[in-house]
Parts: sequence; structure tokens; C-alpha cells
Amino acid sequence: MEIGKVNVPNVQPAKEAEPHQYYSQMLKYDQDIIDQNVKYAAEQNKKQHEAELDGVQAKLKGAQDSVEIFNRLGMEAEADEEGKITLSHYNQPGKTVTFADMGIDEAKLMENVKEIKGNANFARTSLTSVDSLQKVGGKLDVMHTKIKSMKNLEEIGGIAQMNNSLIEELPKLKTVGAMASMSSTKIKELPALEEVNGNLDLQNTPIEKMPALKKVKGDVNIINTGMTKEDITAEVGGKVKDKKDPVLPIKTDYSYLWDNSDRVEHFKELNK
Repeated sequence: MEIGKVNVPNVQPAKEAEPHQYYSQMLKYDQDIIDQNVKYAAEQNKKQHEAELDGVQAKLKGAQDSVEIFNRLGMEAEADEEGKITLSHYNQPGKTVTFADMGIDEAKLMENVKEIKGNANFARTSLTSVDSLQKVGGKLDVMHTKIKSMKNLEEIGGIAQMNNSLIEELPKLKTVGAMASMSSTKIKELPALEEVNGNLDLQNTPIEKMPALKKVKGDVNIINTGMTKEDITAEVGGKVKDKKDPVLPIKTDYSYLWDNSDRVEHFKELNK
């Protein structure tokens, strides 16, 4: 017998487990079900899109101008003497249908819109700028869009949902009525911004200046930006976050839990 080896009689090598005889059939069956569901969903989506497209086309048949297009789609529109348009709200013409699908030049459609009284939802837009717009009364959503500038926008009455967009220019924006979420954008400066009645989130942006800022009701998040706490001179109702929260050390002295020294001493006695 060799050193380091032991001869054990009647021990058979372990056999590899054989796959269940129906395992491959089960896998194929499951994949077939998945493929059928995907195909069915695609067909249903196509039918829904085509039906919605037909409906929008019927609504817009014979429409002559932007005001008429907006009104036919339920976005109440009025034009003043100068031809500037005020809308009740804004969105694409359908759940699956966009203005681009209709062959409508969205930039031309929006070129004279100066105010949106309610929510302005730019999801699925083809626009890269909305420079005529001066005021949004409700929520403004340009998240995940290619919109780069809103040169004349002065006021947002509700939430400013701008994070993860290409927005980089808001030179006249003065007030935001709720939260202003602008993280992961290309905004370098907010030269006119004076007041935000919620949190102001600028994390992961190249922001360097907010010279006009006077008041933020919530937190100011400037983590991973060109600014520090010292650059924020405005009145802030919450916290100014300019770096990630450090990991808190484990405390062995529990006296920080109480202000009453007698109770602290009693707790220490119990733990002797």
C-alpha cells in the first residue's frame, strides 16, 4: 500500500446523476409558452396601436392649425392677439401614438405655446427644445427625453421632473412650486432660480452656480457636483447634502441616548 493512499474494498465510484427523462421536454414546453405569450402580446400591442392610430386620424381629419389640433385632442387651446397659445395640458395624442406617428412636426406644433395651465408631460416627445414655453402651472415631466433647453421657462407650479434628461439650459427659471428633480442632467447653472418649495436634487450634474437662490423648503442635494455646502447661501428648510453620508461608527457608550445623567448612570450600572 502506498503512503497516503488507502485501499477500500467494494467501494464503487459515484455515478453522475441522470437528468429527469422529462426535463428537456418540460424546458421546451415552458419556452414554447413564453414564445406564444410574447407573440400574442406583440400582436395585441400592434392591434391597439393601429386602432388608436385610426381614432386619432379620424379626430384630426381636416384640422388646419395647431389650435385646432390641440382642441380636437382634448387639450383646450386659446391663442391671443399675437398668436401665442395657452394650453390646458400637454401630452402625446395617445397611449401608443405620438405626434411623429401622425406625421405632425411637433416642433412647429409647439412653436407658439407660451403657457400650459396644467401638467406638461413630454414623455415620448421628439422635441429637443421648448423655447417658447414660459409657464407650466402643474407638473413638468421631461425625464428620459432629448429636450436640451427651455430658454424662456420662468415658472413651474408643481414638480419639475427633469432627472435623467439632456436638459442643460434653464436661464430664466425662477420658481418651482414643489420638488425640483434635476439629477443626472447637464445643467451647469441656474442663474435665475430663486425659490423651490420642496427638495432640490442636483446630484450628478456639472452645476457650479445658483447665484439668485434664496429659499429651498426641503433638502438640497449637490452630491457629485461642482458645488459644496459653502456655496449654498440660501435659506434651506432641510439639509444640504454635498457628500455621501459616512458610515456611522459603532457606539459603545450609550450615554448619547439620554439627556438625563441619572438615567445614564443607572444604565451603566446595569451593564457592569
